[in-house]
Amino acid sequence: MGGDTPIWIAATLAIAGVAVLRLSWGKPQRSTILNIAGWVTLLMALVVVDSAAGEWGVAIVALVATFAACVALAFAAAKPARKGRAKTIRTSHRGSSQVAVARRSGWVTFGIVGPLALVASLLLALAVRTLILMAGGAEADGNVAVLAAVPVTWPVLSFALLMMTRRTRQVAWVAGIAALSAPFLLLQGGPA
Repeated sequence: MGGDTPIWIAATLAIAGVAVLRLSWGKPQRSTILNIAGWVTLLMALVVVDSAAGEWGVAIVALVATFAACVALAFAAAKPARKGRAKTIRTSHRGSSQVAVARRSGWVTFGIVGPLALVASLLLALAVRTLILMAGGAEADGNVAVLAAVPVTWPVLSFALLMMTRRTRQVAWVAGIAALSAPFLLLQGGPA
């Protein structure tokens, strides 16, 4: 059991990190300090388990963190929505163009944070694969890097985009990552 202690510690840190992030995101105003504390706690969990159990431990702790996030989201989904905010929108904006603008803005945010951020993350992962191949790494290592990079970069990029208040910054980040990574698609066959 002594050899499993770092895995248990890392799993506990992962659950604590998710809990702190859920606490932060449940507040009316996002707390930068709690956001940083949550992400640092998750990072500490990865460092602890990687040094003790390697990739296998990281996979286990990632599953624990994912499960904790699903539980937190299930509890949040079970709570009724705040009636004060919904009532205000219904009574004060009924029939106005502001509701349509808010709805359109939500779809634009979803488009940027969802599919566009996924495409940028995939391009970045393929660029990492190409760099691994160019450095003399095996093709299998490059493929695994793609499989590991997308599930890490997409949520991180999506989180960063959701924290940005200006639409132009969101688009610039997604376009910038895609533009820097896209040229590597030409080198996907590996070095000649």
